[in-house]
Amino acid sequence: MVMTGEAITVGREQSKQRFLFVGNHSCLDFINTQMIVRGNLTDLLGGHADFVDWLVRAKILSQAQASAVSTEWSRKEREQLLEQGILFRKTLRDIAERIVARRPISASSIKSINQLTARRPGYTQLSYAEGRFERRFQPYAAQKDGLLAPLAEAAIDLLCTGDLSLVKKCGNTACILYFYDTTKNHARNWCSMRLCGNRMKVAAHYRKKQRKAKEKLPRRRN
Repeated sequence: MVMTGEAITVGREQSKQRFLFVGNHSCLDFINTQMIVRGNLTDLLGGHADFVDWLVRAKILSQAQASAVSTEWSRKEREQLLEQGILFRKTLRDIAERIVARRPISASSIKSINQLTARRPGYTQLSYAEGRFERRFQPYAAQKDGLLAPLAEAAIDLLCTGDLSLVKKCGNTACILYFYDTTKNHARNWCSMRLCGNRMKVAAHYRKKQRKAKEKLPRRRN
């Protein structure tokens, strides 16, 4: 989110929502829990409660499963979950950066993904919502090794079935958010028009106006 210039700010709408979901893909949205706010690198996952809340908002955990994590897990276990999540987010960011730069995904990233999916206990359920069927994996909340696996499988889905040319970084150099471009002409450049897009256009218009004003100034004679 950008103000005129290089400063970044969080608007009222984002403050209410806590997290941004502009990536069109859960693993990209997870990367976007780290962002630039007023020019500073900021982690929106300030603690394990924030991470669990994000998992619920991303529809990876149900409220019942989140409650089980809060009540049945020890503080140490919840902190370990956050540490593992932050570490995997770093892996996902490296993957996204390599995709955008058209570089191969590292073997260590592939290994990290496979290690997480190998520990995923649970079952698949079919649901029907908003006029379409959905397949959703339900992890057992009591099984502490499986909560990050949905994010790993989201990465697998992106790498195997997604069009990697549509994975993009926001066109604002001061923004570090990523998204999957699902627009009709694949011409999306910004994390959001309401955030970076509009403000960058205003900044560009201002620079153009200033340039024209300078061009109209009378030249000094030698």
